[in-house]
Amino acid sequence: MEFFDTIAAIATPPGNGGIAIIRISGEDAVDYAEKLVFPLSGKSLSALESHKLTLSKVKSAGGRLIDEVMAVVMRAPKSYTGEDVVEIDCHGGNTAARLIMDELINIGVRFAKPGEFTRRAFINGKTDLTEAEAVMDIIDAKSRLGVYNAADSLCGRLSAKIKALRGRVLSLAARLSAAADFPDEIDEIEDREFEDKIAEINSEVEKLILSFEKGRAIKDGITTVIAGKPNVGKSSLLNALSGSERAIVTDIPGTTRDTVEEYVNIGGLALKISDTAGIRESNDVVEKIGIERARNSIKEADLVLFVLDSSVGLTEEDFEIAKLLTDKNCIVILNKQDKAAAVTADIIENQLGISRDNILPLALPENGKKTGLKELEKTIAGRFAAENIDGSEIYISSRRHRDCLVRAKAAMDSLTAGLCANMPKDLLYIDLEDAAQSLGEITGETVQEEIVNQVFEKFCVGK
Repeated sequence: MEFFDTIAAIATPPGNGGIAIIRISGEDAVDYAEKLVFPLSGKSLSALESHKLTLSKVKSAGGRLIDEVMAVVMRAPKSYTGEDVVEIDCHGGNTAARLIMDELINIGVRFAKPGEFTRRAFINGKTDLTEAEAVMDIIDAKSRLGVYNAADSLCGRLSAKIKALRGRVLSLAARLSAAADFPDEIDEIEDREFEDKIAEINSEVEKLILSFEKGRAIKDGITTVIAGKPNVGKSSLLNALSGSERAIVTDIPGTTRDTVEEYVNIGGLALKISDTAGIRESNDVVEKIGIERARNSIKEADLVLFVLDSSVGLTEEDFEIAKLLTDKNCIVILNKQDKAAAVTADIIENQLGISRDNILPLALPENGKKTGLKELEKTIAGRFAAENIDGSEIYISSRRHRDCLVRAKAAMDSLTAGLCANMPKDLLYIDLEDAAQSLGEITGETVQEEIVNQVFEKFCVGK
């Protein structure tokens, strides 16, 4: 267990609220806090029972009352950081917490850097890197499934899986090494057994790699673009999905000149939906910029909702947009079904070359019954298999984790190639060592200081 200088930070976001939390951690955390915090029980802070909230007063170094608070001492090693920790729950708002922080800084406590509390927890063995990263994933989660997946990692499911795989790799490496060092005492592992064990490990590593795309969608949300020519109902669709008047809706073509973004939860997944400028030929300088941004957004999207006005025949703009959707995950929305139809699913399939499986009818009148919205939401959830995410599988959502797994698989593939070439098994030891190194980087068992810095610099202050 390592002990560091004493740090402090406000662990709750700024703004009005019932409570603000100041976190203090370090070897002298209790000594520093005791100079400002006075329990109403009459005991000193250092005499309080660990992990028990106590009504207290906070006073400045000059004796001026600042606030009445709840204070708790959490003694090492049973704390978040593994050090002595004091937390002060004062009244919310910007001023009271800031005044208490100012007093702590004035008496010698250092202001914590982003992620410094969790970094200390990692150094002191209270958490590993996957669990530490899960803390920020929960904070940043945009959806229910995002929280669930991050919580699984926080509770150690991913870590346990990676450590088990690494343990199997190290066991094989140890057996090879022992057989090479003591050939008269330890039998060399049989080729078939060795190949089977490598294949099993490689299969599980590959499964984790393949889970990344779904894990990324769970974590970051699905980048979704609403595309179409002007005045087909794109903004009405955004408003209907978000349940708010997020975008301006008028009968005037070209109202949306820039991208309007909104997060929407569908089937437990977050959709980062962009309502883009209507794509058409335009001489308006500002609108032309918006149209170019719309084209770029379509290229980058995970999902495109291509909106057509079913009461108006297909135009050149519709054909141009359809060309942008080649090899894209798209749903064609036949909007304005409450009017006489000029475009049908057959016409779209025959003229735009888009399968009717990707076509949905919709009606979003300003005054009247909206139809087709639930079917659209169900289709989107089905596209990303949201209904199949039940917590039984592990999904990686970090590119860092994926890169480590890819390197581990490359090492295992190299080992397999060596076996096929009948290389001596003791020469294959380095591939096992490389695989173990890459897997260890995920949890932090073999990670370099530079990577640790990169992980924790993304954290917010107070965490």
